[in-house]
Amino acid sequence: MTTETRACIRGCSLYRQHLTDCDGFDVAGRECRGCLPRRAEHGNLCWPCHRRFELMLTDAPTVYRWLTGNLASGEGAARARDDFERGASNPETPTPLKLAILDTRDLLADRLHLWVEHFIEGSEVSAPKPPTEGGILAHVEADSAFLLRWLNSVEWCEWIGDWWDELAECFIDAHAHAPWRPAVRRVSGIPCPQCREVNLMIYGGESDVTCGSCKFLIPEKWFGLWERAWSKGGEQEQTG
Repeated sequence: MTTETRACIRGCSLYRQHLTDCDGFDVAGRECRGCLPRRAEHGNLCWPCHRRFELMLTDAPTVYRWLTGNLASGEGAARARDDFERGASNPETPTPLKLAILDTRDLLADRLHLWVEHFIEGSEVSAPKPPTEGGILAHVEADSAFLLRWLNSVEWCEWIGDWWDELAECFIDAHAHAPWRPAVRRVSGIPCPQCREVNLMIYGGESDVTCGSCKFLIPEKWFGLWERAWSKGGEQEQTG
């Protein structure tokens, strides 16, 4: 009996692991950092992509609130992208950054709602009951919760790779226009359980540990176990 394996739909690869015909260089002539496809373990997504998508859906309402709170001034935000830097009436007049925040916030809400509708159309799942109060934020919360509830099925959709990229783009734009993350915190002395490199970090506002080399994500509750195992000679226990 054989088990079918699929590659992550986002084209992820395993760090420092290569296909048999790899000559050590990528198509641009640079040293290949790994070309062996990462296996899809959650529908069409590998574990790191699944976990990151889950975290983004969980944080979407918070990001929406944050953008709403920064609409008035946009103070402390980074420069907007070129698309937002010129006004419609006068191409030489800079557009206030708060309009970029508004656009990003509304796009986040629109995408989540569109995905819910798209998923319902292609499945036998009943549409969630729309909120009767709470404004757009309530819809963002409901749509995010719905997608999380059906995540195991959502990740089998053929367009999940596009959804992943679009949601990540919203988050990148949101942080560019109204930064909220504190500095990255390094985890010293503990190697990654997958690639064994000591390059672990915790991004501001997150509890998961991310490997800066292979991009593997370790939930907080798992990392505590790994840290204790490593400090007690867990490397030998894991490989022995």
